[in-house]
Amino acid sequence: MAKPQSTNTQIIEPMTPRERQDRLTRAVESVTPDFFVPLPEGLRKLPVAQVPADLPVYRLDNGRLIAELHEHLRQTGGSLDTLRKTADSAETQALLHRLLIAHAADSRGPIEQELRRLRQQTEPLLVTADGVVLNGNRRLAAMRKLLAEDPDAFACYEQVAVAVLPASCTPADMEFIEAALQMAPETKLRYGWVNRRLKLRRQVEDLHLPRDWVLNAYQITDSEQLDRELAELKLAETFLTDRLGQPEHYAAIADAEEFFVALNTQLDAITPRLRPVWQSIGFAMIAARSRLGNLLNGVFPFEAPQPKQLPSLALRRFAQDKLHVEDAATEDDQATGPALLDDLRSFFDGCGDDDDGALHDLIEVMRVLREEQREAERPAVMLQRIRRARQQMDRLSPERLTPEQRNILRSEVAAIQAQANHLLGEHPDNRFEQRKTTMVKAVSGYLKRWRARSGGS
Repeated sequence: MAKPQSTNTQIIEPMTPRERQDRLTRAVESVTPDFFVPLPEGLRKLPVAQVPADLPVYRLDNGRLIAELHEHLRQTGGSLDTLRKTADSAETQALLHRLLIAHAADSRGPIEQELRRLRQQTEPLLVTADGVVLNGNRRLAAMRKLLAEDPDAFACYEQVAVAVLPASCTPADMEFIEAALQMAPETKLRYGWVNRRLKLRRQVEDLHLPRDWVLNAYQITDSEQLDRELAELKLAETFLTDRLGQPEHYAAIADAEEFFVALNTQLDAITPRLRPVWQSIGFAMIAARSRLGNLLNGVFPFEAPQPKQLPSLALRRFAQDKLHVEDAATEDDQATGPALLDDLRSFFDGCGDDDDGALHDLIEVMRVLREEQREAERPAVMLQRIRRARQQMDRLSPERLTPEQRNILRSEVAAIQAQANHLLGEHPDNRFEQRKTTMVKAVSGYLKRWRARSGGS
């Protein structure tokens, strides 16, 4: 049996695939299958057996680790394809172990904490016929860590339960199983948003798996959602390459899913000629998100534009008022022509950490435009409210009103009539004139009493 090279870091010299397969075949040869796993054609029962904890190997193409592996390769050099060729080596397995231990301790799915408390494996690992862990990599890493930490207290993890897939299981079947199991809710730690999309892209573009298969495995409701997620990944990678100059530095955007999802949606909705400049603006805002904070809440291009013409109006107003570009003074929508758009794109592409003022100014311009829209819409809003009030009055009957309510209604109708005549530019009729005279007399009487009390003349 292979022995650990280091009990502190669990660097294991794995068996060869052939050795692992032979050991697993013997372990399950007399076991009745009773563990269900999902396959494209439906559920299938697998045999479960106990094997030494150092037999299984971590899966390199683990959807949970894709971004981390890219980050490691960015710092150390090399490629994922090269790493795949050494997946069974002690060095690569040690790398996977370190990454998986961090995930096992994640408070959102605290596998290590549970295993430490229970001192019992409650669910078998799912392994391929040659011992590669398809589901349960975090659990295996945690059990190995606990066993190395205290061999006596955690002797229960010297042997681990594994459900073994048949040798006929294809790579496509394995992708399906991983996606189906990891998408299940319960206490699973969700894939990071970048990892999920990297996994999807590999399945669709590299492995050329059928789209219907991918939709089913990931419980994606429609093909358009799949396209959106792939487009969001492409947008994020463009940000890393063009804006940060750090391709595959996925850790830099781990907290920015909502921004890239929203930016992709809004860019897709605006006219193509405006997309490049607003992409540059969106990238500048994302790069400055920690400094801008709440200022980005409800702001285009992360929310739908208000008014609808805002993508063009805001650029023109910003150019005119903040950059003093005279060509932007016209209110013609086409005034934001190609030359100005190129200039604005270059301007925001060049915005660095010391140029947040430009983003503040643009956000302020958009706020002003929203306020102007609200002011312009107020007459329409008022008329809608009047119409709704009239419709509600239609449902009333006179006998339902109390005397006090009748008086309130009478005075409100009179006030509305007076204001309506003013807005319409119409002369009041005699009845309103009479009411007005009565009101003036009442006010005059009030003024006299007030003056009398205050000693005025």
